[in-house]
Amino acid sequence: MGVPAHDLRDFNFWSAHQPGQPIKFAVTPNEDGQTSGMEDGPFLNAGYMTSLAGAHKGLPSGKAAEAVVESIQASTGSAKGVVKWKLRDWLISRQRYWGTPIPIVHCDTCGPQPVPDEQLPVTLPEVEHHWKEGRSGNPLESATDWINTTCPKCYGAAKRDTDTMDTFVDSSWYYMRFADPQNGELPVSEAALKEHLPVDIYIGGVEHAILHLLYARFIYKTVVDLLYSEKLGQEDGQSILEPFTRLITQGMVHGKTYTDPTSGRFLKPDEVDLSNPSEPSVVTTGEKPGVSYEKMSKSKHNGVDPTDFISKYGADATRAHMLFQAPVSDVVNWDEDKIAGVTRWLRRLYDYVQSLGAVPEENSEWAAKEYFTKIKKELGEAGQEQAAQWSADTDVWRATQQTIDQITKSYEKVYSLNTTVSLLMGLTNTLADSKAVSQTVKIAAMNHLLRMMAPITPGFAEECWRSLYPSTNSIFDSTWPEPDGTIELLGHNYIKCAVMVNGKMRYVATVPHRPSNMEEKSQEYQNWLTDRILQTEEAQAKLSNFDIRKAKKAFVVKGGKTVNYLL
Repeated sequence: MGVPAHDLRDFNFWSAHQPGQPIKFAVTPNEDGQTSGMEDGPFLNAGYMTSLAGAHKGLPSGKAAEAVVESIQASTGSAKGVVKWKLRDWLISRQRYWGTPIPIVHCDTCGPQPVPDEQLPVTLPEVEHHWKEGRSGNPLESATDWINTTCPKCYGAAKRDTDTMDTFVDSSWYYMRFADPQNGELPVSEAALKEHLPVDIYIGGVEHAILHLLYARFIYKTVVDLLYSEKLGQEDGQSILEPFTRLITQGMVHGKTYTDPTSGRFLKPDEVDLSNPSEPSVVTTGEKPGVSYEKMSKSKHNGVDPTDFISKYGADATRAHMLFQAPVSDVVNWDEDKIAGVTRWLRRLYDYVQSLGAVPEENSEWAAKEYFTKIKKELGEAGQEQAAQWSADTDVWRATQQTIDQITKSYEKVYSLNTTVSLLMGLTNTLADSKAVSQTVKIAAMNHLLRMMAPITPGFAEECWRSLYPSTNSIFDSTWPEPDGTIELLGHNYIKCAVMVNGKMRYVATVPHRPSNMEEKSQEYQNWLTDRILQTEEAQAKLSNFDIRKAKKAFVVKGGKTVNYLL
């Protein structure tokens, strides 16, 4: 709206592009219209007009709005005040059984009357006979014992409202009850509101981002405004003006569909011959059907029953497969064949744990620094075989520490959980492929790996943990692994970095992995990477026509495997 003084998003935009520049307030909490004592942030409440409003200075903001409309109407006749409601009633008026009954009774004499407080809540009647008898429509319409009631005003005959509220109504405020579940007087107390809200993260599908979020915010803001608007000052209320701190929108899951090549009709599973999956055919005609991925629905016959999938592959493999397909916000084309990679990974990891045997005691606090300090000291005196083992130990432990850092950040972001599964697979392969690594490092690395897997494959991780540590507690009694500070001691391993300038490949440099204390998108890391690229004379010669240190933008992707400089 272009009002950084009175809109949080506008204020953030202004702060990013005009840092340090003052903003002009049109509304102030001061009755005299002065802006003295105003904070640096935006003022988001109703108040009094400042001198920016001219003759309306000092008027309450609501009255000033009315005065402006009246002035336009008086001078031009081309405007008038109108109240518009953008919230529709589809959440309230559903002609179906499943939902919260609307607490209204209809009386021919008195009209619609609210159900008295002492008779709340109105509960749904038992209507099993409706479906057993194969009836259609809203079963409440025929629940005569429930419908027929007494008018609370004249005590004459009346009927209950048979419409119900959509389940979105219930889910639009339950998070307030989570903060204060035992409160019998209010939806949420002021103390619980301040302590537990807003919700840290809201995850929902596309429909939630558009509709449910709208209604949840409306109900939340209404409750807070009605109960606490006068009690909460600007400073106290600022953090709880919104019910949710962060929104993540899940992508749709699309299923494979088959269509008749002649009519375009969606084919049922038994109408398609999949004996040769690579060449499906229509059972009745032998023709090749149209194949595409569409949003799962009954009409397209492309739904997947998760219970069938879980019974075939297991809950943990199914969960890992779902997360591995794509970032949370992306559309996923459901392909059962791709789970083979996940099941191979879990099988390989399970076999590796079995090869380690049982360990008497779990030790999450293994003294890695002391171990690798000793390696570094003795490496020059070691024989070839021992040097190979120590080198393998260093590589495996370096990979373990880097994976801890990357997965921790991935869990914090949520939407990159597919990379979490990929990183876990990579660490498994590094560990399993390293033949010379010592038993000590194998066990310590597996200890960290299983704890990082536990949120995604809880049952599998627990089984492997019990196999490795049969005399210890559950894996869920342990703590989350943290970097132990050995990365710098171990030194860097190297990766190939494709250096592009203005979108064209110019050179492939060998550079160290990104330090764990630098963010991939940070300017610090971009400068660090540029320095490492230009360390060799060959790189300087190849890039002599481009001063990449003065690039307008640098885009680093894939952990430093590609960097594109825009000059």
